[in-house]
Amino acid sequence: MRYRRSSVWGIWILVCVMAVTVSKPLAVFGATKTVSSITIRVGTDTKAGERLNENIAIYSNTISVQNGTYAATSSERYYLQNAEWTSSTKKAMAVGEEPRMKLYLEIEDTDYAFRGSYSSSNIIVKGGTFMSARRSTSGKLEVTVRLNGIKGSYKPPLDATWRETGFGRAEWTEEKSEGVSSGYYDVYLYRGSSVVKKLEGYQGTSYNFYPYMTQKGTYKYKVRTVPYTDVQKQYGQKSEWLDSDEVYIDEEHVSDGTGQVDGNGINTSGAAPVGWVLSSDTWYYRYPDGSYQKDSWLKLNEKWYLFDRDGRMLTGWQNKDGLGYYLRDSGEMYMGWIKSGNSWYYLNSKADGVEGAMHIGWLKNGGKTYCLGQSGAMLEGWNQVDGNWYYFYPGSGHMATDVIIDTFYVDANGVWKK
Repeated sequence: MRYRRSSVWGIWILVCVMAVTVSKPLAVFGATKTVSSITIRVGTDTKAGERLNENIAIYSNTISVQNGTYAATSSERYYLQNAEWTSSTKKAMAVGEEPRMKLYLEIEDTDYAFRGSYSSSNIIVKGGTFMSARRSTSGKLEVTVRLNGIKGSYKPPLDATWRETGFGRAEWTEEKSEGVSSGYYDVYLYRGSSVVKKLEGYQGTSYNFYPYMTQKGTYKYKVRTVPYTDVQKQYGQKSEWLDSDEVYIDEEHVSDGTGQVDGNGINTSGAAPVGWVLSSDTWYYRYPDGSYQKDSWLKLNEKWYLFDRDGRMLTGWQNKDGLGYYLRDSGEMYMGWIKSGNSWYYLNSKADGVEGAMHIGWLKNGGKTYCLGQSGAMLEGWNQVDGNWYYFYPGSGHMATDVIIDTFYVDANGVWKK
């Protein structure tokens, strides 16, 4: 009898301990109200060329702008428990780079619980952009955000010299420190105090100015690093000018002007070509009136090409009007599946949406269903989408349906229900 009484007493103590331990979570699980919207503020004083500060200050009673690197929220229903970078803190930030941060929210008012899913319409991020949200329990929510681009001033090239052989070949060295060079330059040639030739937004580290040295005199050039892309212009500042040494051209060695080019880099001597024109390894498209296709799409022979504001034909990954595209080395717009890095992406066909644009969200292709994340990368493995859990076969990426995966059953719609 003693044994039985002792056993019952032990069980009673265990039940009491468990009741105390789980009392707060049970209150959350029993919540009848949900947090319908969330407001967050994030910021950092990290400048271009600097590394992210690993110590993120946490504020749970204000969403006012703070100093330093911080994450903040203000609500009586939830609080900010922690924040961490998902972007690397080991490398220097570049101008315009948008680091990512994960915030961990927890319920404060146990009458409330977090919703199963959130989107940019009900999570407001000040100082950044909402990326994703994942609820680990009804009382815990993880929110990933992308901060506004890193600001900073570019550094000028390291030196500005003239090539020792020949005349007029300007050469400068790019500043190699991380995050402080855009790769684009303004370069002005002077004869005395007069500007002879201007290069603006020039991509390269050398230029032949000799065709413009048509009069005797003392020449020099100035070079500075400048923002070029829209993102660089939004967050980056031009560097200071760097002056070259002076070089004197006498009457005997002045240029006859052969080799001068127009603003698009096209040789202006002789009859001007039309249509596709190759200059300095870059393709342009010139019309008979002398104008060029610029900052827009061009469709030729049922193929699309994209040109920048200076008329250069673009290749590789490009962003236009907020949509991502991939252009082959030939300039032709790509459509269909493409692997970039370690991820697969899908560029729309006419039937899938905006032709050639990177697909985001659900996709039916070849009789199978796929899902492309906010970055455009194909989802693989277990993923939560719109509040439901799905399994996407690694490698192929198509959604599993009506099958048991890792002992978990997903129904005919691909949904795993707990």
